Amino acid sequence: MTVAGQDPSHVRLLAGNASSGRPVYEAVPALPVEPGVYDVLGTPGLAAGCAAGDRIRVGDDGKFEVLRRGGNLCLLLYPSPPPADDEVAVLVAAFQRLDGLVELPPHRRFVVITVPVTAGFEAVEDAVNGWTAARGCPWEYGNVYDDDGEALGWWRTG
Repeated sequence: MTVAGQDPSHVRLLAGNASSGRPVYEAVPALPVEPGVYDVLGTPGLAAGCAAGDRIRVGDDGKFEVLRRGGNLCLLLYPSPPPADDEVAVLVAAFQRLDGLVELPPHRRFVVITVPVTAGFEAVEDAVNGWTAARGCPWEYGNVYDDDGEALGWWRTG
């Protein structure tokens, strides 16, 4: 789905609704595979449910379904106040050891972490809790639970 004036290297995903009820969208880096199907190249910060490496089908309304998981966890952190450069460097170092990628927008009101599920939940949670606990920073997985809080289980094999 390419929207007039939108970069064709991105896809528009529904991230939710504003307090006014209007839909909120996030432009996510993606590679078109076929009409309506994309390989996600960058983990969303607002449109929960997928991560870099996933293949998704996107409707005209921006709603999407994951067709194939790419093996990455999405973590979303909500620091307040926004972290300083030295604090970000500590987080980056912790996740580099797990082959993870830490990204944040210029305003630094949230942090998106993409990390391979093969790093293991215990190691991932140790790394994120080590950083967030000292800052009182809430965090959540963006692609591990459904809307009812049930584990999706996509990481299990066999």
